[in-house]
Amino acid sequence: MAFRDENFQALILFAHINRQGSLSAAADLLGISRSSVSKQLAALEKKIGSRLFNRTTRKIVLTDVGRKVLQEAHSVESALQRIEHISEDSRSVVSGHINISAPIAQGRIHIAPLLTEFINLHPNVTVNLQLEDRFIDMIAENVDVSIRVGYLPDSSLIARKLGDVSWVLCASPKYLEAAPPLKTPSDLLNHRCLYYRNSKVSMNTWTFVGEHGEEEVTVSGPFSINDPGVLITAALDGAGVLLINRGLLGNAIEEGRLISLLDNYQVVGGLPTYVVYPEREFIPAKTRALVDFLVEKMPSKMSSD
Repeated sequence: MAFRDENFQALILFAHINRQGSLSAAADLLGISRSSVSKQLAALEKKIGSRLFNRTTRKIVLTDVGRKVLQEAHSVESALQRIEHISEDSRSVVSGHINISAPIAQGRIHIAPLLTEFINLHPNVTVNLQLEDRFIDMIAENVDVSIRVGYLPDSSLIARKLGDVSWVLCASPKYLEAAPPLKTPSDLLNHRCLYYRNSKVSMNTWTFVGEHGEEEVTVSGPFSINDPGVLITAALDGAGVLLINRGLLGNAIEEGRLISLLDNYQVVGGLPTYVVYPEREFIPAKTRALVDFLVEKMPSKMSSD
């Protein structure tokens, strides 16, 4: 005998009838008609194949089968109550494990330190951070929260903006000592440039806007890699000129370890950054707390310049 949702509802109704002592009282308690109560009870008895109550004009009395079914009905009620408490806890108590995905450099420089702060605030939370420069399938890979840079395609994900990536052209004093002049974007053709490159994209076409309009230049140089953090290290070591997300540099410019270049030009191509998570009817408290935390903390990290 297969039970469906309506059968479980009928079991709960059966338990209410027994507690109230009549179909009418159960109907009044639940706010439904007596005829509806009678139909649901009859359907349950038909499903079980036996009467559950012996009825008289004054009262109802459980049959032997009814007493056995009532025990199971109470078990169903208890299970549903426990499930409800679990659901309430998951939506209100900040605890549990969170799987997070983030771009490599941003994850190292911004997200990892913030996660340390977050788990200090919420000691009942554990996190696993995966650093990857790709758009992952959050559902298939069981990821709760992801940091994404760039314009998002339409999807079932919920996105909250953390800020915009701003770019800066820079190089170390060591490199600039022996480098040719750099006064306009076209001068970059005479420089050793460092740029991001992976198997699908090469980010060596840089676009600037100045008083004479937009100027695009395709640069070259001795070193490209798919890790912005390594590019920053190379620039600090004097390997060349770097166009990079300013928020990843920390205090390198303020401390003079890198020098900002072409400041009279604006770099084109700033990208928005989002925290995204799958759309669900109930968002766990741990996910909601982390997303709110990142929305509060990340903008100041990204705009440090």
